[in-house]
Amino acid sequence: MEFLLTVLASAVGGVAAGLIVARLTRGNMTGGLLGGMIGAMAAHFTLYPSGEQALPGLLVATLQGAVGGAALGLAAGFMMKKKT
Repeated sequence: MEFLLTVLASAVGGVAAGLIVARLTRGNMTGGLLGGMIGAMAAHFTLYPSGEQALPGLLVATLQGAVGGAALGLAAGFMMKKKT
């Protein structure tokens, strides 16, 4: 159960950060959402691949997800922006 909570906390942090970064840079919100989720999951499973053996706390998982989500949310928000 704790494993799912840390994954969920990481996902929430990543999605929120991705959407915020996309909004602040006037990027595509869908790109920010998808990039935030992918970045959060990539950061979480890269740092903690062993499952339930070594898990971060909820705050650490949220912050790590936010960092990964902001990075990929920024990139995806710009890549999916309409070309005018």
